[in-house]
Amino acid sequence: MNKPVLELPASSGLTPQPLPWRRWLVGFFCYNGTMRLLFTSAIWMIYLASHGYSPFMIGLLEMTFHLAKFVAEVPTGIFADLLGRRKSLIVYCLLGAIETLFFLVPSLPFLFISFVVSGISYAFLGGANEAVLWTLTGYAAPDDVQQQAARYSRLLSMTLMLSVVSEMIGTTLGGYLGNTMQTLPFICRAVVCLLAIIPLLLLPKAATEPQQAAEHERPHPLLHLKRGLRVVWHSPKLLGLILISGLVESCGTTIYFFVQLQFHELGFALSSIGIIMAISSLSQCLFTALAPYLMRRLAVRLLIPVCVLCQLGGLLLMIVPNAIVSLVGFLILFQASSAILYPTVSTRLNEDSPEEQRAMVLSFETGMFSLAMIVLFPLFGLGLTNSTYSTVYSWTAGALVSGSIVSYLLVRIRSAMLAHSSAHKNSNR
Repeated sequence: MNKPVLELPASSGLTPQPLPWRRWLVGFFCYNGTMRLLFTSAIWMIYLASHGYSPFMIGLLEMTFHLAKFVAEVPTGIFADLLGRRKSLIVYCLLGAIETLFFLVPSLPFLFISFVVSGISYAFLGGANEAVLWTLTGYAAPDDVQQQAARYSRLLSMTLMLSVVSEMIGTTLGGYLGNTMQTLPFICRAVVCLLAIIPLLLLPKAATEPQQAAEHERPHPLLHLKRGLRVVWHSPKLLGLILISGLVESCGTTIYFFVQLQFHELGFALSSIGIIMAISSLSQCLFTALAPYLMRRLAVRLLIPVCVLCQLGGLLLMIVPNAIVSLVGFLILFQASSAILYPTVSTRLNEDSPEEQRAMVLSFETGMFSLAMIVLFPLFGLGLTNSTYSTVYSWTAGALVSGSIVSYLLVRIRSAMLAHSSAHKNSNR
């Protein structure tokens, strides 16, 4: 089910030539590292606030992003599986450059278009990115499929650490670029999005294009969607991973963006905020490096609750009205949660997903994240418009606890339903 789709070239009586999988991985790493040069991530909310947009309005714009992303997730997942995962990533880069340029004219209609295009671009990233890495991982040792999950977790951690380093560079430079000229970070971001397409061209077409296309089969999007939904519905493990990942990632991302405004209100300059965000990225990088080790030592059923508790602990520390305590909660516990949870969930989803529906199943996870953000981000902005950060963080902690309990109960109920159905079928034989 999870074997590479690219056959090893062989000649009659000759030893097959080794595939240049290291070169392909270098191309994949270069693309990811380039796209993570997020010159705007530490300052875009401050940029909008400086043009008169309230936290609530910023929350509505971000909700627009996640609404567009949520609507596009499944169609783009089908696109990646049926038409090509490399094509999906190239579209992501092109749309990323376009949406950034709309920020240069910060009027509401242009910002609305920017957030919609941005949401669609990230939907094309969706499950395609990890699906490509999983396939490339299979070429590192094609005769040792049993260890593919372990290799994938290590390579994904390497990818994430490289991405974090790039993000540290981008956020730090973004603050200084913004001090030089307010729109300069957005111009630089558009340029690097286009440059990221170049390393994608190094990836082999046979490894990133679907089998259906190679066999000249006609794509059936609705049938593909039905099969993907069936896969998730009949696997409580996949269902639970998708639910808890969407919950934790949405809480973490919301806090990550709004904490920038909190630091700005505390009197930090743009350059200082860029440095703080870079330090948070460094912390995330260190915990990401630790993730493969923890995945080998701890069961998933234990590791995931630990990540949830880490995020909850970080939130509780950020409620404390002390800058040092809040920074500890944000820079350590908060970063540990997302850095360890993401590769854990991604590895297990890839391990249990069929190759034919891999990108779409992964897009269900990112779609759940977008669905949570549609609700959480505007509520957070509305809360900050009318209340304090401590109060809103308390609400978020309550949502994290209740959401985790509901997710656990849903998985337990679905597991019981499947067990009952299986027992009923066996009794009728």
